[in-house]
Amino acid sequence: MSVPYGECENRRAASALYCYSKTIDIPAGLRDQSLEAWQTSVRLTGVLRRAGVRVLGDLQGRKVGDFAWERNCGPKTLHELDSLARSAQSGAEKAPTPESAPLPQNGASFAIPESISQLQFHELPITGRLANIVRSIGAQTLGDLKGRSPFELLQYKNCGRRTLSELQQLIERAISGEFDETHIEDSTAAAELLTLLDQGMAKLLRRENQFLLARIGGEDLPCLTFEEIGRRCALTRQRVHQVVAKALDTLRKSWGPRVPRLLEMIKRRCLSMGCPLTPALLEQWIGESSRDFRLSRKAQVRLIAALDKNIVCWLEKHDGAGNGNGVSPHF
Repeated sequence: MSVPYGECENRRAASALYCYSKTIDIPAGLRDQSLEAWQTSVRLTGVLRRAGVRVLGDLQGRKVGDFAWERNCGPKTLHELDSLARSAQSGAEKAPTPESAPLPQNGASFAIPESISQLQFHELPITGRLANIVRSIGAQTLGDLKGRSPFELLQYKNCGRRTLSELQQLIERAISGEFDETHIEDSTAAAELLTLLDQGMAKLLRRENQFLLARIGGEDLPCLTFEEIGRRCALTRQRVHQVVAKALDTLRKSWGPRVPRLLEMIKRRCLSMGCPLTPALLEQWIGESSRDFRLSRKAQVRLIAALDKNIVCWLEKHDGAGNGNGVSPHF
């Protein structure tokens, strides 16, 4: 049974109200600060202006979820607004953006600490343009940037300041520990995986998020095939498949090797127990953290099965959602 578009929008907004229900508290010293100082995206800027928000203080007492009803405000925009509110609440200074991240000056080379030098570019969340640049210079890890300067990279085709800023921001994220996989505990692996996937879903492009939710039956939506999604959106099955595949690839790389490492831990835990991953087992593993996630257990199991086809996942006792002994979801 199909769900009308308007009803889907209402459900999305209702989900946002639930996930972003905490009241925003802007420190008194920042309430007169203009939004321009925080360099928000064009889309978020438009959403806030339509809602009458001109300075940070206009957010005081409101909730991020309240903006879900505004035109052109999707999951990615809500996530950006949530990040803005959190930064302001902590009294942080203006967060760096791809356009404003500082670059090494006076011919200096990129600073790559030894602790992050082994991170592989193919495991990191980078744009296609940056991927082509690092491939052109023969760099496979962040450590391969040692001794290289931004000026040197500017000599390569399609490499401008924005691409260099993306690279610098990537280095800063690595230094801050976002991609660290060395301190993951087995007892909290399931909860951490679902947390990262939950945050990653909010950062996807709107179409990617919608199509992936439709495939896994998230947010009370029916679980649709590629053909069914394509018919609703006037797209071919292959095009829908490409969009979903890109969304899954983005989720795998959003935190570098952490998500693949967590998926591997889930797989080994299932193998050691001699049983497939089920919604009930996932509920048992995450315990009290279950109230923090927006997706149902079934949708989370389907998503895990899509991200790693080597994890056997069952929705019910005889209803397969993974592969191996289950039924492949054909992502």
